[in-house]
Amino acid sequence: MQSEIPQLQVITAISEADTEDYVSQLLFSQGWSIIFRAFDFSALENFLLQRSVTLRTVIIYKSDLPGFNAESFAELATATTTLISIDSIPINAHLLMTHIRSQLRLPLIVNPSRSLTPGDPVQQLTVKPTHLTITGTNGAPGRSNFAINLGNYLSVQTQVRLIDADLRAPAIEYLYGRSENPSTGLEIVNLDSGTKPISLPKEDSSRITITDLGALPPIDEVVTDRRWQANLINQILEQTTTLIYICKSSGLSLIRLETFISQLATFSQEIPIIYLLNQSGNSREDRALERHFRSMVSGEEHFILPIENRITTNFSTPTKRGSAFTKEIGKIASVIR
Repeated sequence: MQSEIPQLQVITAISEADTEDYVSQLLFSQGWSIIFRAFDFSALENFLLQRSVTLRTVIIYKSDLPGFNAESFAELATATTTLISIDSIPINAHLLMTHIRSQLRLPLIVNPSRSLTPGDPVQQLTVKPTHLTITGTNGAPGRSNFAINLGNYLSVQTQVRLIDADLRAPAIEYLYGRSENPSTGLEIVNLDSGTKPISLPKEDSSRITITDLGALPPIDEVVTDRRWQANLINQILEQTTTLIYICKSSGLSLIRLETFISQLATFSQEIPIIYLLNQSGNSREDRALERHFRSMVSGEEHFILPIENRITTNFSTPTKRGSAFTKEIGKIASVIR
């Protein structure tokens, strides 16, 4: 179940040389192919006229490109050509990659309800909301704390809805109440087990929804069970754009991870998965567990979250001098779908 973006060919349309060079080098470091660098709109048009319409192309641009006309630029978008504006994105590796990947991994459509006006950047592209689901092994691997830290990090740039769907052991509201730096862009939603919910609350304007699902039962049970709890889990998984599976740094947790991986074939649909080893230390045993974890998830997106005692009260935000834990949160934020 590989979780990579299909191979893309990228065109940059950025007039300022230093910015263009930074973006190109960043994309190159991620293994992306830059096939053309347009420094004005005329050069971009001429290049695209000679290019096959069947090739998947991404144009990363800024609207200060010489000769830029929003209406003409919008016409470049096709089923195989995606336009991504970085006008409002700071020149920061994590923020740029988060923004670019979020546009690529979701279907982009031009909003027909608004007409473009000259000089208006192409912001009429709308995207299906991102829905992240967090699950993992039994034994408190740190799902809720991770969910809050990721939500707090992402909410600096966009609205985030954080749903506590761990009906057996809800903890998000309590943990978030202890925060020293809560974000105003993070909305907490609790599900009430007494009402036996079989679906999530209706989506609002939140760009990103993060659901803490708690420990996932055996997958074969989830797909065959018809009780309301299983219906809720299935409904959440159907909406999920990325599943984040967390295990803690212990031998028993890795055994349970191995069981989860062995059952993936019974999933009714493919879901990109990010694997996390949480609160890993520096002892000889920790290093051995880390090596075993990496071998188990080799070829898949995975991260090691180091021990960080402050994550329960001082939640992660994008800062230049964040802790090692926060830096890993930033890397995870850059690859979510």
